[in-house]
Amino acid sequence: MGFATVHSVLTVILFVGFVALVIWAYGKKRKKDFDEAANLVFDDEPESKEQKTKRESDHE
Repeated sequence: MGFATVHSVLTVILFVGFVALVIWAYGKKRKKDFDEAANLVFDDEPESKEQKTKRESDHE
């Protein structure tokens, strides 16, 4: 295998990995987690035990 072949194969592998990462990041399953993380900056009130339990059960 020559250098050009190895370089081409590596490029294809990295491109497929990039596309997989983009699909994972923008998938509908991740939206809730990312929205929650984005709103953490606004969450300055401490959670009560009931709220924490409810949030954990909603996450599953």
